[in-house]
Amino acid sequence: MLAAIVLATGSATFLSPAQLNVGHARNRLQPAMTPTMFFGPRGDPVEVELKTFDGIKTVQGTAGQSMMKVVGSSGLIYGCKTGECGTCEAKLDGRVVRTCVAKLPKKPQVKIDVTSNAVLKSRR
Repeated sequence: MLAAIVLATGSATFLSPAQLNVGHARNRLQPAMTPTMFFGPRGDPVEVELKTFDGIKTVQGTAGQSMMKVVGSSGLIYGCKTGECGTCEAKLDGRVVRTCVAKLPKKPQVKIDVTSNAVLKSRR
């Protein structure tokens, strides 16, 4: 009878012969289990109304997603990407936030206004 011990994250797991596919031609063990990781969105969908100098766009995001990714097409300029310099400031539902460090809230709809950004105004 064939059995294997697989070490993952510091814990040992016993796999029975039924849980393993044995590659007879290559003589190596291949786990028959599928990965449990999921690389998709983390939260609920959020409809974002993005106000730029070119007009209003509606884009989709997910709750907890970085606002940098959502407002990427708005023309915002990112300096430090740590929230210190303020070049990426925008209004999220009327409150000024720094989009390089902010996340989308858990709301069905939000409004982001980048037309109040001082750096973008000076370049117009």
